[in-house]
Amino acid sequence: MSNPERIVSNPDEIHTIIAKYQVCRVALNDESSPYIVPVNFGYEYQSGRWTIWFHGARSGKKMRLLRRNPAVSIEMDGDHRLMEAEDACDYSYAYTSIFACGKASIVQERKEMEYGLNRIMRQATPGKDFIYREEMMKAVCVVRIDCQTLTCRRHTGM
Repeated sequence: MSNPERIVSNPDEIHTIIAKYQVCRVALNDESSPYIVPVNFGYEYQSGRWTIWFHGARSGKKMRLLRRNPAVSIEMDGDHRLMEAEDACDYSYAYTSIFACGKASIVQERKEMEYGLNRIMRQATPGKDFIYREEMMKAVCVVRIDCQTLTCRRHTGM
């Protein structure tokens, strides 16, 4: 791998990075090309494993593709800053990025659906509790992605 000094492997550092983000991109497998969609998300890290949660309507392209093939990739990025130089070839860019691959599961049990929705909502509004209306629970799909790999890289320009 190029630039191994940019790898962030400490779970606490990765947690701090992910906690700043509100949106991740999920890449799903479509027949003609990958389908990439931005989603609000929540996450957790337990026993050395990362889990990403997102939600969507019960019908639509995302859920249709997930039902056909649960293999997904995830991307998040931030901390962008152009690093100028005298010569165009010496310009660079500061960033932080996270890439993950895993298997998505559409959650079926109400208790787990609420758990996933709470993870998503707490990403946006930490520390707040929520109640979910029955009609909303019937209309939404909650998706859990069990990450098989998760890598984080950071280029600060220092």
